[in-house]
Amino acid sequence: MGAAVFAALLTAGGGWASEAVPPDSAVIPLLARPGESGFANFIAVSVGGGAPGGVLLDTGSTGLRMRAEALGQQVELTNVPLTYSYSSGNVLTGVLGYARVGFPGAQPDVATSAPIAVHVVKSITCKPEVPRCPGWAPQQMGVMGVAYSPLPVFNPLAQLPGNLGSGFIVVADDKADPGVQPHLVVGLTAENSASFKRAAFAPAQGGQPAGLKAWNTKSIRTCFSVDGGPEGCFATVFDTGAGSGSFQTPDLPAAWLHSAVPRGALVRTRVEGVMELTIKAGRQVWTNRYRYAPPHGSVKGFNSGGLVFRHFQVLFDAVRGEIGFRAGP
Repeated sequence: MGAAVFAALLTAGGGWASEAVPPDSAVIPLLARPGESGFANFIAVSVGGGAPGGVLLDTGSTGLRMRAEALGQQVELTNVPLTYSYSSGNVLTGVLGYARVGFPGAQPDVATSAPIAVHVVKSITCKPEVPRCPGWAPQQMGVMGVAYSPLPVFNPLAQLPGNLGSGFIVVADDKADPGVQPHLVVGLTAENSASFKRAAFAPAQGGQPAGLKAWNTKSIRTCFSVDGGPEGCFATVFDTGAGSGSFQTPDLPAAWLHSAVPRGALVRTRVEGVMELTIKAGRQVWTNRYRYAPPHGSVKGFNSGGLVFRHFQVLFDAVRGEIGFRAGP
């Protein structure tokens, strides 16, 4: 979606789900991220009855983390401090709050039926080891992490009523289907989840949130190779919030570690029996950029980069604990 649609959704009021029986599934528009990449990994969110704000849809993190100034009046603030950091180097500091969360533009209306835990962000700083972290663009109101890590501030999509919380599908595969209208499908059914090839997540370590299921979404064994060379295989997260893919191969010279994959190299990403994608490496984030890195993060693993989502529709099943891939036209 273009800037005009993004602006329209952010100025429109978001309706709250009010049906006695929620629908089995719904569609929420995805918005082009700020900048020139064209990748649709933003979504309009309303918190506590506030005006819609554009947030990053991040399958690589967990929980809704929203600027304090973007919240509505119907938010219960606490004195519980919260800090959350990302591999980018961003560090979010604030407090725990509770509010209903809605999604303006959804068809039909979609919202949590009760207040859920949110991270009210009061400051954004950098990790000492990443002093030039990217921060947030002025028009970015937050990050909505939709992974399933067992954290008190949990994936909002998993807390939607009825079958809506069963999982979601990211449909942003504009490189495979240039005519696609990017959107998120919430609520998995036999019809909308047909023909996806699937792989299982490992169980999450730690306690499960009350009434919810947590999974280790950074656990899909994925193999990467460059120009037909030997594969580097490791647990991997498929991450809409990462501009670059990152991995390590067994023949990599030590001097190349933490450097960009050379422009023009052919990078193959493969989950055995499930998906395979080859892209010519370049320098465009969210499109064709890769870097060499060892398994990294608080849970060690590789990162697919958001660019995979521009070639496949990707399903996250909260009930069965699976990821699925469906190739476009």
